[in-house]
Parts: sequence; structure tokens; C-alpha cells
Amino acid sequence: MALDQAAAAAIRLLLILGLAAKGWGLRVSGVLVPPAVVSGSSVKLTCHYEYSTDRPDPLYSVKWYRDVNQFYEYIPQRDPQVRVYKVPNIHVDEQGSSRSTVRLTGVTRATSGTFRCEVMGDKPFFETDDHAVNMTVVDVPSWGPEVKGGIQGVPQGTGGVGSTGVIDKTRVRPGDVVSARCMIGRSDPPADITWSLNSVSPPPHARVRRFLQADKHGRTVQVSELEVEVREAWLRRGALTLSCRVQVSTIYDKTVNITFIHADHPQPQGFGWFSSGSSPRASLMLLLLPITLLSSCCCEAVTRML
Repeated sequence: MALDQAAAAAIRLLLILGLAAKGWGLRVSGVLVPPAVVSGSSVKLTCHYEYSTDRPDPLYSVKWYRDVNQFYEYIPQRDPQVRVYKVPNIHVDEQGSSRSTVRLTGVTRATSGTFRCEVMGDKPFFETDDHAVNMTVVDVPSWGPEVKGGIQGVPQGTGGVGSTGVIDKTRVRPGDVVSARCMIGRSDPPADITWSLNSVSPPPHARVRRFLQADKHGRTVQVSELEVEVREAWLRRGALTLSCRVQVSTIYDKTVNITFIHADHPQPQGFGWFSSGSSPRASLMLLLLPITLLSSCCCEAVTRML
């Protein structure tokens, strides 16, 4: 007898669950939260929800949480409809918020977390549904990147390492050792600093070192140093491009390029009038063409006046 009652109760529970799964009244259809944002900016969090055509239960409330802490609530039948709860490092712009959108201002690294939207239908079912998305606030560098350095063994003032940093278009030869330092301001999370030579990663014999240091103003500086011996293959076109790329999360990406010129090539390909693919005669004709046209026009004008 007891088993029959238990079986009947189980069947009733399964039927209730089946009906609830089939005939939901209100659910979250999507939550728009940016995965990464810059510290100090404003952010919009959007919660999309929809009703079932079978059971169009009215909306009772929309709530927002950061991790487990509720910071926003919208109840259409209440006056006022919006209520904001104090949560550390969460600043809600009530005027810029509504039933589906919450606007946060002045976000900081401490604002980062899991943001969850929860919707609840009205009586008699009071069904709830929610969805959560992570958001990371990033402190981006306030300056940089800057590249300094030059050719090891070259005296200051001749294109080597000096107080002015790298002199662009410094002349090099195969076998010279390029010593460069890429620097950028503090960031959180730390920056990813990578080097490339003619758009290719440095070879295994290159020496790369990463560290932090303080500048003369006491600010934290992120530094990456590169030492690499120049190869003939890198200078086949007469120039070598050294690039330092800095990335912080997915929202900061900057690159600095420095060009080194082959010391035995007076003019690398792609520079000046006599570039690759054009002869000196053709380049000279291009230079003299405007002068020829101008002279022809002037002579024709003088003839008409006479």
C-alpha cells in the first residue's frame, strides 16, 4: 500500500515537471554583458526575456546580481519601479536604466565579476529564469609603447644606443647585434609584449627578457628586452623592420615599428623615387612630366596673346 502511494506521488511529480517544462511562462532569451571593458568607462547590461504564447504570465520583476549580491531590481507594479541596492564598486545610473537595461558608470577592476539577470513571472506560478555572463574590467596603459636601443658596440650619436633611443633607419650589417627595449606603462592584467622581425617571430637564438622597473617618476614600467644577431636573409630587401606589439586582454592592441637599413645598400627597395619595379629613366620622366606640361601651357598662352 505504501509503495502504491509512493508510486502515485512520483507519477504526479513527473507530470507536474513535464507540464512545467512544456509550458514555461517567462524565460531569459539572452543577456548582453561586454566580456572586457576599460576601467573608468560606462557599461550597459541588457537582459532580454520573452513570454510563452501558451501562458503569457505578466512580468513580476527583473533583478541583477554581481556574483551573489543583488544591486538592481525592477518591479513594474511598484512605485518607484526601480530600486538600487548598495554593492561595493557598483555604481548604477538610475536615469539611464530601465526594465531591460542597467547602466553602470565609473567601473573599476573591482567591478569585475559574474553578472546575472533573473526574471520572475507574476502569480499564480511565479516562474523564474536567469542567465549569467562574466565581465572583466581592464586597466590599460596610460602611455607607450616606446622602443629604445640600437646596435651593440656602435658609439652614441652614430645610430647606436643613446639617450634619444633608437634612431629610425639606423644602418646595420649581417652579424650586428640589435639590442632593443620595449616599454609601456602599468596595466592590469599585465600586458602581453611580443617581438617580430619582418613580421616573423624572433629565431631561437634571440634573447628575450621580461621584467618590471620604476621610472624617474616612480611609475611602474613593463619592459621587454630583445637581443638578436642580424641575419643576411632579413636584409634581402635592403631593410629590416623590428616590431614590438603590446596587447592587454582583448581591448588594447598597439604596435611600434623600427626600421634598420642595410649598410651596404644605399637605398632599400620601396624607398624614394627609384623604388623597386621602376627604372631611373622612368622615375626621371615622372619627375619632369609636370614641368614639361607647364612649359607647354605657358607657350600656348603666349602664342594666343600675340
